[in-house]
Parts: sequence; C-alpha cells; structure tokens
Amino acid sequence: MSIEKLTQAQIDRMVEYRDKWIAIGLSTVPADRPMAERGVGLAYSAAGLPAPRVVWCGSPFGNAVTRAIVCKVLKNGDSVRASVCDNVWDSVEASVMASVGASVWDNVWDSVMHSVRASVWDNVGDSVCDSVEASVMASVCDSVRDSGYGQHDAGWLAFNEYFHDVCGLTEQTKKLAGLWLIARAGWFLPHANICWISERHNVLERDDRGRLHCDSGPALTYPDGWSIYSWHGVRVRPAVIENREKTTVADILAEKNTEVRRAMRNLYGNDRFMRDAGAQEIGVSKNHGARLLALRLDGDPVDIRMVELTCPSTGSKYLERVPPDCADVLQALSWRFRVKPSEYNPKWET
Repeated sequence: MSIEKLTQAQIDRMVEYRDKWIAIGLSTVPADRPMAERGVGLAYSAAGLPAPRVVWCGSPFGNAVTRAIVCKVLKNGDSVRASVCDNVWDSVEASVMASVGASVWDNVWDSVMHSVRASVWDNVGDSVCDSVEASVMASVCDSVRDSGYGQHDAGWLAFNEYFHDVCGLTEQTKKLAGLWLIARAGWFLPHANICWISERHNVLERDDRGRLHCDSGPALTYPDGWSIYSWHGVRVRPAVIENREKTTVADILAEKNTEVRRAMRNLYGNDRFMRDAGAQEIGVSKNHGARLLALRLDGDPVDIRMVELTCPSTGSKYLERVPPDCADVLQALSWRFRVKPSEYNPKWET
C-alpha cells in the first residue's frame, strides 16, 4: 500500500489519530489501571507467555529501583522485553512500516517521544547516581533499557493503530492490541511472572515549541515525587530553578555544559550577568554577531575571556569560554571552531 492508494477519507483521518495519540502521550490524568492491566495480559499472550502479576509503581524510576532490589534479593527472573515488546514490533514492522508515508508517526514523535520520553530516559540514569547504592546501580540501568514506554511509545503505536482501524490491516497489527492498552499508563518493565508498571506523570509543562520547560519548578513530575527540571528543553539541576536567586556569576562560569550555562545565564538575566560579572568588551565582529568579552574574577591569575555568539536562526546568545590569550574576535572564533584564523573568514568585519 502506498500513500497514493489511500482514499481521501483515510488521509483525512490521519489528523484524528495524530491528535488522539498526542493526547495519550502527554496525558497527566491517572492511569487507567484496569485497561493497562488488561493490556499487559494481551501483550504477554501475544508473546506466548502466561499473564504476570502486575505491580504498580509511582514513576519509571520507581519501576527501575523496585525491580533492581527485588532481583538482587531473589536473584531470580529475567527481562522478557524482547518477547513482549521487540518481537511483537518486529513482526508488525515487516507488514506495515514501509507501506505508507509517516505523517501520523512524525507528528506524534515530535510532540511526545522526542521531547518527553528522551528526557525521562536520561533523568532516570542521573537519579541512579544520586539515589542508589553502587551494587544496585547496574541493575537499575538495565531496567531502563528493558522498559517499555507506555504512553511515551505513542508515536509508533499511533502509526500502527491507524493502519489497524482505518486501512484494514487488522491481521498485520493485531499483536499490538495489548501495547495500545498499556499506553493508558506509564512505563512498564516486563519480567517472567511479574510486570512492573508506573503511573503517568501528573505534571507536564512545555514551552511553545513543545520542549519540557518550567521556570518556577519541575517541568515533569510523577505521583511519587520523582521529577525533572528543564529550561526550554535543557535538563538542569533542581537548584538552577528553585534556588536561582542564590546563583552567582562564579556558579555560571563554572558550569561546563554549554546549554545548562546558557539556561543559568538566562535565568540570572543577561544584562545583569554582564553588569555583575564586570565584563569588558575588547572586540566585536558585526559580520558574525560576535564580540569578545574579558573579565577578572577574584583569585584568578588571568582574565576569563568569552566570545558571545548569536544563533542566526533563533537569535539566542551564547557565551563560550576561550583561552585567555585570544586577543580579538577572529582569534576567539577560529579557536572555537578549530580552524586557523585565515581559514575562518578572511573578510570578517570589525
């Protein structure tokens, strides 16, 4: 089946499925537990496995830690994700994935999977380092990899439900019936005889571009309190948001991650930062929207030099630290982009 063979009515219904699954993927209402548990049974059955006991947790992190502790104590049980998730998907993919354009997939992926799921994935790993003893850490990391993503699998589940319901590919997609129902909950961890499954997030804040963002608290929170702080899609430590009034210029300059540093500077205030830092402009390139700044902090033997760059597509300003021996903008830019000054742009303007 190609996109040209779809009827106009079928094409029109893509919007319906896109909107439906975006709503599922971003939902903050409590999980529909009976529906999700029924889905677990169907998914295990599709994999040729007996229905497991379902254990509910308050977040994906709760899933991971609980499973890690249980496995450590009992030294028993293997993940059956390959059977419950991967093999089911592989059998459907061969029949459906290459058959038509991915309009439903792309829209839901951009809204849910790229902006939200990736952040949850990364933050579970960070929470492990902060909260779990070393002997359990490896098992928790395995739990993240072994998870199914429930509502955050909305992108590909929407794609296939559309073909099941609208295009008549019922036989090719029927094995996904359980996963469609599990999507009414959070992440899940399928194991032999037991399946851990989490509640949905109950707080989800995003900016106008769909990125996780909140300037007053966590951008995403689960019922057990596990949360993610984010500034326009950049994950930051809670203190960056919660205690920003205590952030100092030194704190900002000490941050090694460029995106986090930019978030801290924006929260601090660009004008205030430049004023409080006492930076002096020692060079400017109008052609590249860049200028070279220098400042001296107490206790530092040499100037701290930074080049301020302007992103041409967004207008956002970035501060990048450069070596203290950069005497002008050209030297700073050429160092930043790892080229010789003569190769960067011989026609730069001052």
